[in-house]
Amino acid sequence: ATHREPHKMSLVRALGCCAATSLAVAYARSNDMYAKTEASSVDVPKSVELRCSPISPACSRARVFFQQINADVKHVGTSPLSNSISAVVDGQQVSNVTELVDQLRAATAKTSVFAPAEAVEEKRWCSWTEDKLLPIINVNVFRSPKEAKVVMGVAIKKTDMNVVNRTFVYQAGSWYKYFAAKSLKRKLKLEDDRIALVSLVEEWVAAVGSRGLMGGAAPNKADLAVYGALNSIEGLDAFEEIICQTGVGAWYQRVSSYRAPVAPVKPV
Repeated sequence: ATHREPHKMSLVRALGCCAATSLAVAYARSNDMYAKTEASSVDVPKSVELRCSPISPACSRARVFFQQINADVKHVGTSPLSNSISAVVDGQQVSNVTELVDQLRAATAKTSVFAPAEAVEEKRWCSWTEDKLLPIINVNVFRSPKEAKVVMGVAIKKTDMNVVNRTFVYQAGSWYKYFAAKSLKRKLKLEDDRIALVSLVEEWVAAVGSRGLMGGAAPNKADLAVYGALNSIEGLDAFEEIICQTGVGAWYQRVSSYRAPVAPVKPV
């Protein structure tokens, strides 16, 4: 299996095999999430420095959210083996990024920038992403030692690790991810990795249906969760195959390109 660096052309190449789909997605700038909360206001951030793994789905989810609200975002890659996310937002250190973003989304939803989601459906598909989609994605991208090294090799190039740490993560981390994926495959009792992944993505496409986005006029938490999962593997063979074999491409483009001007919101 081969791997290409995630950028605009990786999507173009992926869609070249799908004549029925015309998709050119601009790879989201390195972004993250923030919500500055006070007793009297919730301010949309102007600048965000995000520190997280380049292959973290949560990091991708954060990136696209901040991209959508037009924040100026810088991404500093950390170890691909780390699941932690932190950020410096408008000069302030933020540790619980996810919680703060949820607060910002809740505030912006009151202004109809992000349309209020159907809570039950949104929660269901967020859980579906964590419990079903992400495990299958991990099995697919780390399914062989070669593929694991390709993923880790690309990821560490986007980090601020020194040469010694990069070498260790590349060698030890690749094998760790491979054996973890192999164990997970047995646990999930999968016969064909790709068929399982394609099937799940088609399930999501069917759930979105004719709405364009599950959130309707704007992406909701479920849209961002699934996008984050898929964006974390953009450029890999697995990503290109699901773009070619499913109808997810148009939805992926909508989430990636969505923008909405957001002004500071005063709670009612």
